[in-house]
Amino acid sequence: MEKRGYAPDFVSAETLAYRLDCSRSTIDSYVKGGLLPKPIMLGNLVRWDFAAVRAHIQAQTVLVQEDDDFLKALGNGAAKEA
Repeated sequence: MEKRGYAPDFVSAETLAYRLDCSRSTIDSYVKGGLLPKPIMLGNLVRWDFAAVRAHIQAQTVLVQEDDDFLKALGNGAAKEA
């Protein structure tokens, strides 16, 4: 397989796991739990649009921060370590 200077836009589960620094089984669990979007079919290939994955994660991160007082305080520079 040739090496490229850029990451693919549509990635396999294995590549997605690599890019997110987790295991392949974590990808399956996160998709089932709604933490990651479902893959799409490109011909006979199961792939994730990595831009959509990033957007999905970013949207969830904002939701978590809005619901978490500590993370809100971190964003305002007001949180202090115990």
